[in-house]
Amino acid sequence: MNFKFSLPSLATLAWPALLAAGRGTNDNLLAAADETSPTANTGPLPARRCAPAPIHAALSARRECGSDPPSHLPNMPPVFTLLACLLGTSLLVATPIQLHAAPAGPSTDLAAPTPAVRALANPAGPGAMGSALTTTPDGTVLLSWLEPIGAEVWALKFSRFEAATKNWGVARAIATGRDWFINWADFPSVTPLSDTDLMAVWFENNPDGAHHDGHHGSGYHARYSLSHDSGATWSTPHRLTGESAVTEFAAVLALGEQSRALVAWLDGRARAGHRPVQALYAQTMAAGGADMLVDSSVCDCCQLALVRVGDDALLAYRGRTDNEVRDIWLARWRHGAWEAPRALHDDAWEISACPVNGPRLVARGEHVAAIWFTAAQGKPRVQAKVSRDGGETFGDVLAIDLGRPQGRVDAVMLDDGTTLFTWLELTGNEAGKAGGIFLRRLSAAGEMSDAELLAPSTTARAGGFPRIAQLSPTQLLLSYTAQNGVSRVATLLIDFN
Repeated sequence: MNFKFSLPSLATLAWPALLAAGRGTNDNLLAAADETSPTANTGPLPARRCAPAPIHAALSARRECGSDPPSHLPNMPPVFTLLACLLGTSLLVATPIQLHAAPAGPSTDLAAPTPAVRALANPAGPGAMGSALTTTPDGTVLLSWLEPIGAEVWALKFSRFEAATKNWGVARAIATGRDWFINWADFPSVTPLSDTDLMAVWFENNPDGAHHDGHHGSGYHARYSLSHDSGATWSTPHRLTGESAVTEFAAVLALGEQSRALVAWLDGRARAGHRPVQALYAQTMAAGGADMLVDSSVCDCCQLALVRVGDDALLAYRGRTDNEVRDIWLARWRHGAWEAPRALHDDAWEISACPVNGPRLVARGEHVAAIWFTAAQGKPRVQAKVSRDGGETFGDVLAIDLGRPQGRVDAVMLDDGTTLFTWLELTGNEAGKAGGIFLRRLSAAGEMSDAELLAPSTTARAGGFPRIAQLSPTQLLLSYTAQNGVSRVATLLIDFN
């Protein structure tokens, strides 16, 4: 049985070199986009095929992994062709962490101790990838990940962090399968719905030749399983929805009432009718209702962010207009229905490709913070906004990055209203290679800390998306995919005491 891998655009990886060479336009970003394995150097995998990247139609023809770049890429010098082919293969240098100050950034006022960072052993095996962190209502942090079993089978596993011993518990298997969709950007999740109820979501390929006309060949779909005993046993898996065969990038939010969940996802059902766009749908699990359309045209493969704000839910996503502007939008779920979406910020990023860089939201009460990546006007940057009225309005845009960001953002909000932002920044001279996971702290009063390097990381796609979770008022956990000949899940304890 072969695995199918979908490889979204390299737009967000290729731009630093292109900009440095004076070729920072969106057309040149598209020209540099190419297909490589999302799991390069991630351990034993079977022979596989690359599905077309969701980029400009000129790149839509399917071809085998490792073949020469398409000959029809317009005006693409050899150096950029080489860059596009190598971006996904760089390795993380696995060395002891030496925390040091980041290069000078914006002036700041927040004085806080430099965090101590300690690597933690975890039960994820060789070849593991796609890690995520989430927190149960009682404050326990869960780590989930994908792990290969032999040459053809993948498993979704999770572990609980034992706060008393500051160690991860044993790995528990949720599900295994042979024809899963394994991807650096669209990875599984485990969401606590109550103290004992969990919901796991992962992705499986649709059969070859299925008439779904998706941007990933036959496409793939989300499946879910429920546990009512804290993960000891799991229910029979089901499709996320029976109304669509192509369901991707699912986000799950616990509603707190009878362990219900609100789920949103990117949906390819319109492609079956030959309308080449992804749509955004949502559903209240266990409510028995129909899928709800949130937005009929969204970016193809950027993650979603979904948070609870009072009795409402706030959903952030990357939109897509008819003239290919792909900025971040917000939609509010109120009284069981979705209100009309609105722009979070007018970046006016016009790009005919998916940058594979979704936003993140965090909230406590009426205090909401959003962080996202953009490269509008040829200038890549990570930005944030804060709301004091539950996301009804937001303040001025805040500059977060140090000048060479790759995005892949995350955030947590502490009890005192301090928001911690993380992102990936290029630190070396070559795109897709040396980088670091950085952190800034924004106090409830609006004071910003200096940027701090938490860990070195590859900026290639194989590095995935770093994720953080609050462990205590002064401690965080960080997970990411590390590379040292074979991929592994790395976890760090970050202490601000």
